[in-house]
Amino acid sequence: MIIDTHTHFYPENIAQYTIEYLEEESGMKALGNGTVFDLKRSMEERGISISINLPIATKPDQVMGINRKMIKYNENPEHKKVISFGTIHPDFSSIGNVREELEFLKEKQIKGIKMHPEYQEFYPDDPKMTDIYEGCRDLGLIVYFHAGRDIGFDGVHGTPKRFGQIKAFEGDLKVVLAHMGGWLMWDDVEKYLMGMHGVYFDTGFCLEMEEWQMKEIIYGHGPYKILFGSDYPWTDPVKLVEKIKGLNLGEMFETMIFYKNAERLLELNL
Repeated sequence: MIIDTHTHFYPENIAQYTIEYLEEESGMKALGNGTVFDLKRSMEERGISISINLPIATKPDQVMGINRKMIKYNENPEHKKVISFGTIHPDFSSIGNVREELEFLKEKQIKGIKMHPEYQEFYPDDPKMTDIYEGCRDLGLIVYFHAGRDIGFDGVHGTPKRFGQIKAFEGDLKVVLAHMGGWLMWDDVEKYLMGMHGVYFDTGFCLEMEEWQMKEIIYGHGPYKILFGSDYPWTDPVKLVEKIKGLNLGEMFETMIFYKNAERLLELNL
């Protein structure tokens, strides 16, 4: 079994535009057309049992619409193998009530929220994030971050150092930092994040990561806090599976990474 905790799809009416825009910004070619149907096709072809979809609101007024669309996808039995998260914008409090929106997501059985420091233009250690972190902690919602550099941006808001100094991460808040804690900033991941309590890393978009450093972070942080994630449609999950198996971690640790850790974190009854 494989649970891919880091995938993306977009509503059918904007999928083509979104994929074309992201391809132009990143200089990369997507592996599919960006719809939930393409994601499901890819899962079947590549042997992925469950995928987690991570939406991002780039503006505060997108939050409620995106969240309600994700709830509808989750309630559709045709898409039961794709579990969508919700999203919160760091400035949502300017137009709505953060706590009420998080409580609504919890009521609708959403597992967590996705945040992206680059697309949403915020620093994760900014004090304005406190209400979001406290709300997610109290409600048991996961906060899933893009971490490190992003191929479409020059600067970096979500650095390992900034993540590493967030006091909320030292408590009961459930946190996932994508891209092995910080894409292309893995020396800083080892310096500021490795071993941090309650913080998971995923493997998304990490094909170019040196094998020795991936192993070092897996062992140093703890194999029980590493999630398999691909970042599909931007990385082929099969290639990441091959990369992880090539690390020779052993069957027990591979099983943790491929699905057991996600099963526990997401509280799935498989």
